[in-house]
Amino acid sequence: MSFSKPAVKRKVGDEHRQFQEKWETEYFFVEHRGIPTCLICTDKVAVHKEYNIRRHYSTKHAEEYAKYLGDEREDRVARLKTCLLRQQDFFKKASKESDAAVKASYVVSEMIAKAGKPFKDGEFIKQCMLQAASIVCPEKKGQFSNISISANTVAERISDMSGNIYDQLREKAKHFHSFSLVLDESTDVTDIAQLAIYVRGVDDNFEVTKELLTMIPMHGQTTGQEIFRQLCDSIVDAGLLWKRFAGITTDGAPSMTGRKNGLVALVKKKLEEEGVEEAITLHCIIHQQALCSKCLKFDNV
Repeated sequence: MSFSKPAVKRKVGDEHRQFQEKWETEYFFVEHRGIPTCLICTDKVAVHKEYNIRRHYSTKHAEEYAKYLGDEREDRVARLKTCLLRQQDFFKKASKESDAAVKASYVVSEMIAKAGKPFKDGEFIKQCMLQAASIVCPEKKGQFSNISISANTVAERISDMSGNIYDQLREKAKHFHSFSLVLDESTDVTDIAQLAIYVRGVDDNFEVTKELLTMIPMHGQTTGQEIFRQLCDSIVDAGLLWKRFAGITTDGAPSMTGRKNGLVALVKKKLEEEGVEEAITLHCIIHQQALCSKCLKFDNV
């Protein structure tokens, strides 16, 4: 008793079908991006199969285009091919202008953020650009009007760039051989304590990265334990590892340098729990240096 093998279903990709040039004049079809495309209605046929292409032509266009013969038919094909290329160029140009407008929006938003200007200044900047464009290059004024830099858009652009920078920092943090942190806590103009955490890391290629890791508003108490909790969360979010922790620098506030509940003491305790060698602790001396420079007369320095 013999069993016949089950029939294997054919795949279109295995047949290696190719577009034939004669289909251009016979059925008004060209190959665009590897897909047969109708020159008349720009519809596409999924398979390089003459039956499918002929059926499309006979059911939709044969009645109108069968009258074109010989050189007249070839001329008609050439005109349709030219129109198709123009349409493609138009869409490419529109897409390119749209991409340029978005890029300009990001560039202006970055300048606003770096200058510390209000987000709503974007509208004023746009009005200035439109007035300048109307004088220098009136034909391109429409492109400038497509640049979106409203207050909400500027805020979104800055948020996107900030997120991208943080993602890049997280990616670099994966390759840190060791890293150190600097913490500074001070009160802003709205009487809210802001905790700034900076990171400095070095990888196996001795490439040093220094960046602001995060800025945390301390709405509650600014005790050493609360600062330590925020620090731990920031280290976890950034993908940093305690075993690569090498040093910490703080100011002289009791919440930072307290012997039992200060941040430095809590960090040392955490490193002991993780089985990590004790990190180097440094104290910021900028304040003392500023006071000394006022009292001492070093005219020759």
